[in-house]
Parts: sequence; structure tokens; C-alpha cells
Amino acid sequence: MSIPKIIGCVFLLCGLVYACVLGRDLVKNKDALRQAPGDLKVLGGLEFIVFFLCTLGVSDFLLNTLIIKKLRLADDRSIPSCLIAATIVPGALIAFSYLRTENSADALTLILFMVCLAAGAVFGSQVVSRMDGSTVKKVMGFALLFSMAALVVKMIVSAGTTGSAVSLRGGKLLIMSIACVGIGFINMTGVPCKPIATAMLLLLGLSPVAALTLTLVLGAINPMSGGVSIVKAGLYNRKMVLAAMTAGSVASILGVVLAISMNQLLLNILLLIVMLIAVVSILKNEGAAA
Repeated sequence: MSIPKIIGCVFLLCGLVYACVLGRDLVKNKDALRQAPGDLKVLGGLEFIVFFLCTLGVSDFLLNTLIIKKLRLADDRSIPSCLIAATIVPGALIAFSYLRTENSADALTLILFMVCLAAGAVFGSQVVSRMDGSTVKKVMGFALLFSMAALVVKMIVSAGTTGSAVSLRGGKLLIMSIACVGIGFINMTGVPCKPIATAMLLLLGLSPVAALTLTLVLGAINPMSGGVSIVKAGLYNRKMVLAAMTAGSVASILGVVLAISMNQLLLNILLLIVMLIAVVSILKNEGAAA
């Protein structure tokens, strides 16, 4: 079994263990489940949409934050717990599904991507308090716009063809590693790192599926570390998390199957749309803050 598939199985196992812990908590606290804000059927439909879009690179944290606030599912103190608890099982399935495909990134590229991002995050967490987060977000927003423009030019010059590589070597691997340290560092200021990472990987020639594999696997790592403690604390909306674990998991599997079988040019266009949404979100928030 290849290293990416082994890593995928680890994600799946962690997701299953978490699902058991969560299921036990829901059975034990049936009254709290019934009394939690929201309609379970409506939340099931919404979480299906959220995690279907997540398989294409859309931030489930962004969408679920909007849902929580709009439907008043939790107070501000409980929102982070709700987001983390909701994403773990579907996120594990997404990571497993992408990593088991033949078009996923190879072992060396995957491992260096994860290690360099982690190194940047560790370094960034130590100095982030001294940085002007607002300025960093604006710079990253415009950097992402520039990356998108470069991707469009690349697609036009190559007559619509897209990258097809599943691995990076030599200079490209070095560029990715250095950039990942920077992206991990910047992520500690609160700037979403998935869109800019996806843009970088596509520009380096990776296929859309391989780029999604790396960025979505990254998104599954951090939530798993605190999921069980959140369940024990009980500071989350049990209806929303149950909907995510069930309907969201089904959507995750269907979304990955669709993405893998989708025309690569169409998938590239969808990723560009996702990046544009991220740019608007980053610059709009900074404009409102100003």
C-alpha cells in the first residue's frame, strides 16, 4: 500500500473513532439533542450542500459560520466548537477518498507539503502577535488575485489544457516547500490558506485533483486534534453536528466522486470561482473593518 493511501486510512480511522465518540455523546444526551436550536431536516439539507461544495475547495468553516449566525444555532463562544465538531467526520472521508485515488499527489510531494506548512505555522504562531493582520490579509487578497490572473493566462496560452502532474520534483518541489512555509506562517494571521495554496499548486503544474488532494488533506488535520475534547465539553450544537456527520458525510463521498470524474478544465474553472469568492471575502472583511 502506498504512503498516501496509508495516510488516507489513518484519516478514515480517526474519523470513525470520532464518530463513535460523538454517537455515544448524542445517545447519552438525547434531551440536549432534542432541545438544540434548529430543525434537523433543514440542517441535514444545508450540511449536504456545505460539504458537497467543500470537496471542490469551498471553505466549510465559512459556510457553516454563516448558517450558524443566520439560524442562531449557537452563541459566539460556541461557534468554533461547532465548526470543528461538524467538519471532522466529513473531512476524514474527503481526505480518505482523495488519497486513495490514482490521481492523488505522490508521497514525497504530500509529505513535504504537510511538513513545510506545519513548520511555517509553528514559526508564525510565535511572531504573529507582532504583525499587522489587516495589512497581511490585504496583501494576500491581492496576491491571490494575481495568482488567478496567472492561471487564466496559463490556460489561454496552453489552449485550455491544464496541469496533469501528480508530483513535483527539482526546482518546482523546492518552490512549493518554500512557499508552503510562507503560507503556513501567514495562515496564523487568520488568512485562509487553502485558496492561495491551490493557486500555487496549479501554477506549478499539478492536476486539479492532485491540488485538491493536498489542500483538502491539510484542512482535515487541525480539527482532529481537538475534536474529542469538544465533545466532552459539550459546547456545540448537537443537531448541526449530527446533520454534518450524516448528510455531510454522504455529500463528501458524492462530491469527491464527481470531482475526480469531472473534466479537468471545468474543475479548474470551478477552482478559480472558489478562489474569487475567497478574495471577495478577504477584501470585503478588511474593508468593513476599516
